[in-house]
Amino acid sequence: MSRLWSFDLDGVLAEPPFGWNPAINRNVSLLPESDSVLPPLRAEQRMDRLLSATWYSVRYLLRPPRPGALEAVRAASERGQVVVLTGRHERGRRQTEAWLERNGFAPLIDDLMMNASSLNSPRYKEAYLRGHSAALHVDDDAATVALLARSNVPGALLSWPRNRDLDYPDGVTRCDDMNEVRQLIERMASDA
Repeated sequence: MSRLWSFDLDGVLAEPPFGWNPAINRNVSLLPESDSVLPPLRAEQRMDRLLSATWYSVRYLLRPPRPGALEAVRAASERGQVVVLTGRHERGRRQTEAWLERNGFAPLIDDLMMNASSLNSPRYKEAYLRGHSAALHVDDDAATVALLARSNVPGALLSWPRNRDLDYPDGVTRCDDMNEVRQLIERMASDA
């Protein structure tokens, strides 16, 4: 059975605008929900089409990849399957796929999971990973890695100023950059 390596997108693979990452959720006290499941996708609505054609066309356009991100994803793909698990809304799929292709990630990724549910990002990722046995999830969101660690999903926390001064449960490994994430993946794969 192939190992699953899961990566968040914004703040992990892609640089946030102006190198500033204010969207990090600092609530590290979330507890797992034993019945969390992905809700069925809701039908695309007119607003989804409008936002996809306007806001989402420019929202992610100029974000460069994080230094070392492509190498970390390549290391994971050589050691199993790779999924990009993002809280980005499904209505931005076309633009997200284009960004992944343009920056060399697309051939290394087995699946792109985008949130079209009513769940917030940590709960969406919890529900998705509950049905998959992930070797590691890489994220910059404090709430997400803490929640997943309590759900027995090891997490690599990519360090940002808003997530550095918090206490995390066991199962969270802090990484200063994507080079450290790559090294962690290589170490975990060789230990298996």
